[in-house]
Amino acid sequence: MGNADDIMAEQDNKRSAAYKIALKACVLKPCKYHEDEVIVNEDKEIVEAYKLGNARFDKDSLGEVFDDRRDMTDYIKEVVEDAPTDCWICDKMRSDD
Repeated sequence: MGNADDIMAEQDNKRSAAYKIALKACVLKPCKYHEDEVIVNEDKEIVEAYKLGNARFDKDSLGEVFDDRRDMTDYIKEVVEDAPTDCWICDKMRSDD
């Protein structure tokens, strides 16, 4: 069972690193009104996060987090595609009006 836990922890670590890259590249951004909610920044292309990740791969020890650059871009793609395009709190407030 420990092996499954290790795999899950490794995947969580990769998702977290990819999430931080996407935020730093402004591909993901906090909601204008609810800073704890992160949404897709439709003004930025995902390629910006790929570029940032690749530029930082060797410098910031991302090579220790991800198996290779492709693994990193796959995780970046996953976290961006999983992020909402609209803040759920804002949506709820609009629908309650």
